[in-house]
Formats: sequence, structure tokens, C-alpha cells
Amino acid sequence: MYDKAIKTVADVRKFFRYLVDICSVNFHPDTDFSEYISCDTGSKTFTDDEAAHYNSLMAACFLVCEEAEVDIYEIGLKALKVSKSR
Repeated sequence: MYDKAIKTVADVRKFFRYLVDICSVNFHPDTDFSEYISCDTGSKTFTDDEAAHYNSLMAACFLVCEEAEVDIYEIGLKALKVSKSR
């Protein structure tokens, strides 16, 4: 489970990379983590505790990006594009 605090835009980027590279999730910042389902098994991708934790981190991502006047969706798209180019 990702256990680092989200305090900077660089932290947002690291969290998004974790979601793509480690969790193998094609995520969207607006999607609740409890809604992700594995295509292979049909089961939830995250436990209820993990989903609550990641939702909290995503809320922090939104605050950091808003304060820095950075587009959170652009950061997310870049994280997904890097994954697909590998």
C-alpha cells in the first residue's frame, strides 16, 4: 500500500506512477477507488481499507494541484501514457 504523504506536485506524480506501475490500474482522478474491478477476476481491485486510503490520498492530490495551479488530469494522462509506451 502506498504510504507516502502527498504534499507536492512531485508527490502527486509519484503516487500516480505507483497506481499505474505497481497497482496496474488505468485510473481516473475522479473515480472512487472502491469502483475498480479486475478484468481478469471480476473482483474488487482494492480492499475497502485500501480504497478509503487511496481516496484520501487522491483528495490530497486535488488540493496540492489546485494550490499549485496544476492540472491534475494532465498529470494523470502523462502517467498513463508513459505506461503504455513501455
